[in-house]
Amino acid sequence: MSTSTPPRTATRLVTSPLFFAHEQREGTVCALGLSQRARLRALGLRAWELLHFYLEPRTRQDAETAGYTAEEENEAVQAGLLVDVDTAEDMFRWERHRWSRAAYLLYSQQDLPYVEPVGEGRKLSSLSAFRREQISGFQDGEPYPERFRIDPVRTHRLPVPDEPITYSLDSMLARRSTRRFSREPVSQETLGALLHHATAHVRLAEGSKAAGDPYYLLNSFYTWLHLYVVVQGVEGVPNGVYQYDFFDNALLATGREPSVEKVASTIQGQNWIGGGGVSLFITVQWDRYQWLYRHSRAYLNLLIQLGEFAQELLQAGYQLGLTGWLTPAVSESRAAELLGLDAVGCEADAMYYMKLGYDR
Repeated sequence: MSTSTPPRTATRLVTSPLFFAHEQREGTVCALGLSQRARLRALGLRAWELLHFYLEPRTRQDAETAGYTAEEENEAVQAGLLVDVDTAEDMFRWERHRWSRAAYLLYSQQDLPYVEPVGEGRKLSSLSAFRREQISGFQDGEPYPERFRIDPVRTHRLPVPDEPITYSLDSMLARRSTRRFSREPVSQETLGALLHHATAHVRLAEGSKAAGDPYYLLNSFYTWLHLYVVVQGVEGVPNGVYQYDFFDNALLATGREPSVEKVASTIQGQNWIGGGGVSLFITVQWDRYQWLYRHSRAYLNLLIQLGEFAQELLQAGYQLGLTGWLTPAVSESRAAELLGLDAVGCEADAMYYMKLGYDR
C-alpha cells in the first residue's frame, strides 16, 4: 500500500489506524508498526503532538493554523504516520468492525528479553528473592488494584457442590459443540457447580495472596478475570445480567434484562444463542492485568489465558451434561453497554462469549 506524499490539495489527513507503538524497555527500541510493516527506532515529542492533533480528520489549513508546518506533515505522511482520509478507506476496516484485538496481536513484539536472569544458572532460592524484589518495586510505585465488584440490585446465591469435580474421559470424548439450544432450563445446582468448579483456580490464587507475601502476587491465575452471566433459562433465577462472585458462588444482579437480539448484537448478530441456559461474557479488568504483566507479549499471553479459562468452563460443562459454543467475535463497545461495564469505575472489556445449555 502506497504511503507517498499526498498532493497539496489533499482534503483531509488523519493518523493512520495501522500505527501501533510499543513502550521502550531496558534498551529495547521502540517498535512502531506501520502500514508497510516498517519499524522506527524512536519518535520525537513533536511527532507525537502531530499524531494526537490528527486523531480526528483535519485539513492542512487546520494544521497550519495550529502551528504545524508543511514539512512536518509531509515527513509524517512519507513515514506512513498520516494518511489521506479520502484514499485510505480500507485502513479503517478493523476499527469499524471492532477488530482491534487482531491488530494488537499482529504488532505485538515477541523478542523482548526476560527480566529474570534465567541464563545465569541461579538457584531457585535466588530467583525467588529476585522475584520478591521485583514485585515489591511494583508495589512501591502503586498498589495492586482490587477486583471491582458491582453494587447489586439483588444477590442470588447458588448451591456450592459438596464434592470436587472428577473429570471423566468418557464425557470428554463424548463432548459436542452445538449451535442450537433447547428451551429446557438449567437447574441452580448445575449452574452453581459449573461456575464453582470452573473458577477454582481463581480462589486458589487469591487465597495464596492473603498472607501478604508479595511473592504470591505472581500467582497469576486469572488475575484479570470477571465473569458476567446472562441468565436465559435457569430454574428459580430471573432472566437478566449478573456479575459472578467467585468467592460466594453468587450472582450479583445488575438490573439489566436484555433480549436475545440485544445479546446477539454483541457477537456480530449470531442468532443461535437462544434457548435455555446461560450466556457468559469472559471479561478483562485491564489495570489488574497490566499491573502484573509488564512486557510487550502481555497481550498475547492474555489471549492464551482467555482460551484456558474458556476450556475450564467447557470441561466443567461437559461433566454436568451441558453443551456449548464460544466465540471471540465480541464487540467490546456493545458488550460494555449491555453489561454495564462503563459504570464499574475502571477499564474493563468483555473479550470472549460462550453459551452453555442443553442440546436441542
